Amino acid sequence: MQINVAQLLKEPVGAKRRYKIDEFAGENDENHVLGEVKLIRTNRGILVTGNIATDINGQCSRCLKPAHLSVTFYMEDEYFPHIDIHTGLQLPVLPDEFMIGEDNVLDLDEALRQYIITATPTKMLCKPDCQGICPICGKDMATGNCQHKNMTYDHRWDRLIQLEKENKI
Repeated sequence: MQINVAQLLKEPVGAKRRYKIDEFAGENDENHVLGEVKLIRTNRGILVTGNIATDINGQCSRCLKPAHLSVTFYMEDEYFPHIDIHTGLQLPVLPDEFMIGEDNVLDLDEALRQYIITATPTKMLCKPDCQGICPICGKDMATGNCQHKNMTYDHRWDRLIQLEKENKI
């Protein structure tokens, strides 16, 4: 999403604008992003804040089926101009900061991409109670148990299991 902020950069500190977001973002435009952002003129640039909702598609980490998740996040970033709007002089480029283009266009795509990645869980699930697949035969445990269900355990627990069977713990 690109926003021309030339007029906002000419206004005094504290000036505000609101913009609705209803676009697709991500590597292949696979995430539908909805929300509203508020742009506030600061003494150095423009502060962008807003509540954003998006849908994330991925793969269930337990059963490997497609997983779908809706997430919301709050974004807050400050963007700095390349050129002084009043004098036309080049301003220093700040490393690791979001910059407003030389044409005074603020591009939210990279910030949205980073927020979507941060909001994506490390291990997505197709449903909260997904049972996954059998690690031995690969059978989907949602369709029923397999003969391996009781055989899968960590062998480092053998001695403790033996003590439990002997009723010593």
